[in-house]
Amino acid sequence: MQRRTALKNIGLSFGALTLTPTVASLLQSCQTNETGWIPSFLSQEEAGVIAKIIDVMLPTTENTPGATDLNLIQFVDGYLAKVISSEEQEFVKMATEVFIGATLSSVSKENASDISTEDIDQQLSAFLRATPEKQAERGEAFDVYLKALEEGAGVTPPIEGVCQSFLYNLRTLAIRAFEGNAIIAKEHMVYAPVPGQQKGCVDLQEATGGKAWAL
Repeated sequence: MQRRTALKNIGLSFGALTLTPTVASLLQSCQTNETGWIPSFLSQEEAGVIAKIIDVMLPTTENTPGATDLNLIQFVDGYLAKVISSEEQEFVKMATEVFIGATLSSVSKENASDISTEDIDQQLSAFLRATPEKQAERGEAFDVYLKALEEGAGVTPPIEGVCQSFLYNLRTLAIRAFEGNAIIAKEHMVYAPVPGQQKGCVDLQEATGGKAWAL
């Protein structure tokens, strides 16, 4: 696989969370809060920032646990370490560093540990809630960067394009992990380990009380 193709497909890899034995094991392993947990792929600093990102994306509400409650950072770290390709791992490492640097510059702080959830929310607004035109502009800059990599050119990653791609992919991964968590599946969605029937064109409220089916 060409380098550019591998990197452009990172979103597909993150989004297509197939329930393989490895992924199932990772989902199971993050059901309990492991004391003294140490990330295997991310550094402690990177894990701390990413944990804050996915917690802002999936916060705790009155009725539903959030990313921190479900220990999703443990799943994310394990997924990055054991499931994605080496090209994607390289991208994640680079993009995490770029995002942390961009955030520190934006909020005038020096250490990643000082980045707050408010700082993260500010960055999510800038990258995920930007106008379609701005997002398209960043995506185009990212594509130009990937093309240059494919051609062997030594180019500097476009900060905004990298951050946007990184956050989109991380959001997709976090949502997939959230939906696959046993607590969410069994307590907040309609859960049937072995579905026995299929009914088409039925009212969602009548069929499930308005709840989505668990994965």
